[in-house]
Amino acid sequence: MYATRLSHAHLKVRNLERSVTFYTRFLDLQLTERWAHTALLVSSSSPYPYELALEEAATPTTGVRLGFALEGREAFQEAYRFLKLEGAPFRAEDRGFAWVLVLEDPDGNRVELVWDRRAAGGAAFWRGQARPLPEAEVLGGA
Repeated sequence: MYATRLSHAHLKVRNLERSVTFYTRFLDLQLTERWAHTALLVSSSSPYPYELALEEAATPTTGVRLGFALEGREAFQEAYRFLKLEGAPFRAEDRGFAWVLVLEDPDGNRVELVWDRRAAGGAAFWRGQARPLPEAEVLGGA
C-alpha cells in the first residue's frame, strides 16, 4: 500500500473576508493566493503551496473539524494567551495524549490547536476522554 498524507482541506464559507481574517489572525496562516471568490492559505512550516482553501459560497461547509499542531508547551501557552487577549471564545481540554484549544470559525466549523503530549508524558492513546484544562495548569511552569 502506498503512503498518503493530508495536503489540504477546502471549505466553502459564507463570507470570504471574515474567514480569511479568522484563519490568518487566530491560526497564523498566511494568505498565499486569491482569485475571484477563493483564497488559499498556508502555515509557515508547510511544504505545500497551500493547506486550506476557502471558497465563498451561498451554502457553507459545516460540521468540519480542523486540527492544527502546536510544537510544545510554550507554543500552546502562547496560543492560549493570544486567544484570551483577543477575546476569542475558546475552551481548553486535556485529552490525555494531547492538550487542545477548541474554537469555531465564522461558519461554525470546529478548529483545534493541538499539542501532542505523548513524548512529554501524555497518555499513549486518546480513549475518547476529555476534561476541562484550567488556566493555572496551562500556564503553570511558564
